[in-house]
Amino acid sequence: MMTFAEYNARLCDKDLQEYFQYLLLERLEKPQDETVKDIIAELQGIVMHGRLNGKTVIELREQNKVAADLAEQGKIEESTALIQQILAVYPEHYCAFYTLGVISFGQGNFSESLDCFKQAFENNPFFIDAVLRIFDCSVCLGSMSGMSDLLNKALTLQPNDPELLETKRHLENGTYPERLAKYINPPEAKKPELKQELLKLKEMLESGNSKEALEKLKALV
Repeated sequence: MMTFAEYNARLCDKDLQEYFQYLLLERLEKPQDETVKDIIAELQGIVMHGRLNGKTVIELREQNKVAADLAEQGKIEESTALIQQILAVYPEHYCAFYTLGVISFGQGNFSESLDCFKQAFENNPFFIDAVLRIFDCSVCLGSMSGMSDLLNKALTLQPNDPELLETKRHLENGTYPERLAKYINPPEAKKPELKQELLKLKEMLESGNSKEALEKLKALV
């Protein structure tokens, strides 16, 4: 497979169709390969349509990567400032909106995050991660309104994509991927400890020690 450096060198050329077809096959064989997925999205979304020249595509991609790294380090203001610089150059940059969405999602701002991911998808409907994250936000918000139409639109463009098909199954079955478990399910770790405390509370009440039981109940609450 072509390295990112080799791919970057070819971004200034227009002859990328053959490479694109090869990547589609790679995507089916290796659905978890993030590099393949990202290059397909970039090719389909902005490169092959000549919306930006190769040099600018590379520069904006690298800037967005730095912004994403800053966000992971907790440097949110610096990350956001860099993203705004990207959007000043290219207001429809799908990855910049995606990074903003990731930041908002991490802060628990699911509505704001949803808007960013929808913007990313609107700017590049071939960007599969945007669809996956829109699904995530919808699950967390408890509303799947419009999700089916959006997913069908993505599948029209990429009908065999494994992650889109998996998301469709989750939507139809009312389930969700493992990555969302911590946002949907209550923490399990404290349940045994809580059970023990409730048993102690029961014993206090049965022994007539209602005052101490009340104090313990207040502490638990």
